Amino acid sequence: MTIDLTDACARDFSPPPGREAVLWDHTMRGLGLRVRPSGRRTWIVHRRIGREVVKRTLGEVESLTVEDARIAAQTLLDDIAAHRIVIVPRMRTFASTFLADGHPRWKPTTRVSHARNLDGLILPELGARRVDTLTARDVRGWFDALATTRPASANRALAVLSALMQHAEILGLRPQGSNPCQGLRRRTSRFRARYLSADELAALGRALDRVHAAYPTAVAALRFLLYTGARKSEALGLRWAYIHGDRAVLPDSKTGPRTLWLAPPARAVLASLPRRAACPWVFVGTRGAPVSLAKAWRTVCDTARLDGMRLHDCRHNFAAVAVSADEGLRTVSGLLGHADIKTTFGYAHLAEEEVRQAADRVSRVLACALDGPSDTARADRHNRAARPDPCARTG
Repeated sequence: MTIDLTDACARDFSPPPGREAVLWDHTMRGLGLRVRPSGRRTWIVHRRIGREVVKRTLGEVESLTVEDARIAAQTLLDDIAAHRIVIVPRMRTFASTFLADGHPRWKPTTRVSHARNLDGLILPELGARRVDTLTARDVRGWFDALATTRPASANRALAVLSALMQHAEILGLRPQGSNPCQGLRRRTSRFRARYLSADELAALGRALDRVHAAYPTAVAALRFLLYTGARKSEALGLRWAYIHGDRAVLPDSKTGPRTLWLAPPARAVLASLPRRAACPWVFVGTRGAPVSLAKAWRTVCDTARLDGMRLHDCRHNFAAVAVSADEGLRTVSGLLGHADIKTTFGYAHLAEEEVRQAADRVSRVLACALDGPSDTARADRHNRAARPDPCARTG
């Protein structure tokens, strides 16, 4: 209800029993008198400015007259219009700002992934919260509920939410160092990479040979993935123009530009492929676009009886063989194109047997050094220690 508010109205108006009511001022748009069921009477401002709604409580009716409230409301709105007071948006509104500001810096896949995480996992639960009021407790509750059923998705969404909160700090919408995602430990995913034994690798090779006639280009791409440890997107996005002798220079990948080293088996795969006129792709399908691998991969796994084997496990197996061959983790990191060597540390457990054997060797050497090679040697050491030093002064 909109009326010309007066001090008498502010003092005498009573809402229906048990209900809250707001009277809006006809003179000052956005100024309201709120009366709660308890009888408490306050002046409020409720006004849309741009994409946000400003909601403020100005004070109690007992301490502000109508004219005082109008002046306070106008001053507040003037300060907001002059940017002397920052309107802190709700999460749903700020998400659009976050995506727009990050658009020039992010890869296309990152833009799509961030938008999907925000729309599907973050905003449905947290979208109505104001950016500056989100607390660590709020984030913990949201994350724990999501991680119960979708731990991997929860981890990715948490990283996006953390980046959004950092951006809010940069824009002055939250105090510096107040990111509510800090210190929240990610959940361990139930996913476990599938590593193939020597017999399974041999079965995989035989299956590739048997399926080759039906899916020649797809099988070539699968062999390329196995021989290089490349990501599927890197292989299917490979162009002939990127290949220079024993390397493929990728102008872009998940981690940015990188070199993909081509050993003789990988070069042999490339040499077996025909080139199509005016077609840039190396692994090209019948319609001139990069070939699809899904059907061929399912057929190969069924033929080799490799249950639970994912296409990305070709990359994991490349890393496993490299680590087992005593290649250093930094070398493996370079081969896989990891932007951060911490990612490669996930493969360190594959060298546990080598580490155990090394610990055994080092311990044996130290034991021999401490105990001596035999009882006779220990006795000789004791006797030498007991003899007077001929070089010592006798006083």
